[in-house]
Amino acid sequence: MLVLGREEIVSLAPLPRLIDSLEEAFQGDLVAPPRYVGHVPGGTGERLLLLMPAFDGRGAGVVKLATVYPDNDGADVPRIQAAIVVFSERGTPEAVLDGTLVTRLRTGAASALASRYLSRRDSKHLVVVGTGALAPFMAAAHCAVRPIERISVWGRRLDRAHATGEAIRANAPPNVEVLVTESLELAMRDADIVSCSTSSSEPVVRGRWLRPGTFVDLVGSFSPVRREADDDVVRRARLFVDTFEGALTEAGDLLEPLRRGVIERAQIEGELADMVCGRVRGRLSESEITLFKSVGTAVEDLAAARLIVTAALRTRGLGGAEG
Repeated sequence: MLVLGREEIVSLAPLPRLIDSLEEAFQGDLVAPPRYVGHVPGGTGERLLLLMPAFDGRGAGVVKLATVYPDNDGADVPRIQAAIVVFSERGTPEAVLDGTLVTRLRTGAASALASRYLSRRDSKHLVVVGTGALAPFMAAAHCAVRPIERISVWGRRLDRAHATGEAIRANAPPNVEVLVTESLELAMRDADIVSCSTSSSEPVVRGRWLRPGTFVDLVGSFSPVRREADDDVVRRARLFVDTFEGALTEAGDLLEPLRRGVIERAQIEGELADMVCGRVRGRLSESEITLFKSVGTAVEDLAAARLIVTAALRTRGLGGAEG
């Protein structure tokens, strides 16, 4: 059985290939049953265990086991950690992957894929909201699909924002300027893309700060009681999700406005597969505001794992099925 860690996974899953793999996956026959969410005892916050399976038409698939421990914030341990087990079409365990890294990579890649359809092609200014472990991955992913020239980083704590800026700068293209901003409002008023990955329970992104043509990428919250964007954001934007099943169960950014009649269900125009397969058109004009809400799907885990394991087998001279 293969056991793949951080360094090897990074080398086997370059972002352009990973984004393309996700695009192919959303056109295919992959199936992701509903994920299980269980409560874990101990700690000072609401600890969760997530089980996320996905399979292709032959029966090959993955199961991701992820823990969410909010009380890890401030400690030298990520709040979200995971392992991914890869199964053959016969149900045989073939590999175990660092699921924490794969989740960060595929989350960024999914937003980048959405950006292909929803952001302006000439988008140059990216605003990264949040200073968690996901932020550098989101920045790198958006830079992979749009000609980003400037990245503005904002966080509630200035010291963490500077640390995040340094992490982003270390992997950004050489022509990209990375700045830390103390005013999220000023940064957003000049943004082409706003990527928000926080654990906030109260909105930090305000619709009145958005200029025409902005793409808003919300990935931080996957709970009905948490929100990153206020009512004005969803009211002003054309709305898209990674999957209807996940977003309409877990995305507080949409569920709360739906509950209060701020928006209607019909205003959520499509999921990622709809755009990829051409069933729904993404951006229609240079001036409209678009929004992508992601809560994550095991389809993305399977696409990423298949790419990584296939590449790993080839590097070992063991062949491997096309992924």
